[in-house]
Amino acid sequence: MAPFASSLVTFLLAAPLLASAVPHDIIPKDIILPENVVVRNPYGATALPRDATHLALDEQAREIVAFRRDELLGRFPVASGISSSRRDAATGSCSDMSSDDVQKLPGWNTLKSTAENNWGKGSYNVVTNDKDYPDSPAQICVSTDIVNIVPDGNPSASSSCNTQSSASDGQQVGTNGTIALTHQEGTESTTTSTVTKETSISTGVSVSAEVGFPDIADVTTAFTFTGTFTNSLSTATSSTNDQTSTATVTQSNSAGKMCHLEFTTQTCTITGTGKIRMLGTGWVWFEYNDQTQGHYKWALSIDSTLTNQDDRSTFIEFKSTTGTTSTSNYQGVCQ
Repeated sequence: MAPFASSLVTFLLAAPLLASAVPHDIIPKDIILPENVVVRNPYGATALPRDATHLALDEQAREIVAFRRDELLGRFPVASGISSSRRDAATGSCSDMSSDDVQKLPGWNTLKSTAENNWGKGSYNVVTNDKDYPDSPAQICVSTDIVNIVPDGNPSASSSCNTQSSASDGQQVGTNGTIALTHQEGTESTTTSTVTKETSISTGVSVSAEVGFPDIADVTTAFTFTGTFTNSLSTATSSTNDQTSTATVTQSNSAGKMCHLEFTTQTCTITGTGKIRMLGTGWVWFEYNDQTQGHYKWALSIDSTLTNQDDRSTFIEFKSTTGTTSTSNYQGVCQ
């Protein structure tokens, strides 16, 4: 990657020909503007451009200087100039990354070499979530992609299920005619997931992820559920999915008889595995002991520098056991 430019050339000779509003942050502070030029911030008072690739801290002015590659985007107050919302739209629940955490990302060497190629190999500290500018966080977040459970082997109703006949409680019939027998029909499932491999980033943190279970013929249709996972080896969580609905069987009856429902109950156990992608996002600061390119502190966008998701990803792996109970083939019987 080519080094970022450290300065911006401003052509003030053209100022009289420009419209009367010129972004003040692309003009050096020591320049006196013509009277017909109005100074303004092109991005608003409190918004950091989402396409910013790197930042510098102007400690004297207490401003963040934002760049896109070699283009100066603007200056923003440290206290309120940076949006704290996640930069990556494809992320779910998040937790903060420490400076040690960010150095465990697969693409850390790319972040390091990018910083050193642009700002030098002098002595510096790697810093994340600095209390002096808390609105430029570094976080590890769950990808919003659905986590698909992959069943072990080739599960089927014959290999993974037991089927038996069942009956409901009886109801006394008072008069001749018909009786409506209501029941819950469909499939209810419980999935227990146990972490088999934790990520070394944000160990012990609990996160939520959308999990998908596949369609298995004669066992269950596909469904999704929100699961909570703790990034710690051998921790287990359970989630329930209810695909049942109320149905009614209308049965002819005679006075004095007892009526009930007879139906089929199928119970199945399916084991499988899954992987939760955790994405690094936000900013990592390189705080130099000596001034470089006009500043002591520079930050790189993790998202913009590591454009391949795999370079900023780590995974929580788990095994799952899904138990399903399905009821069907309801028939009314009066005796």
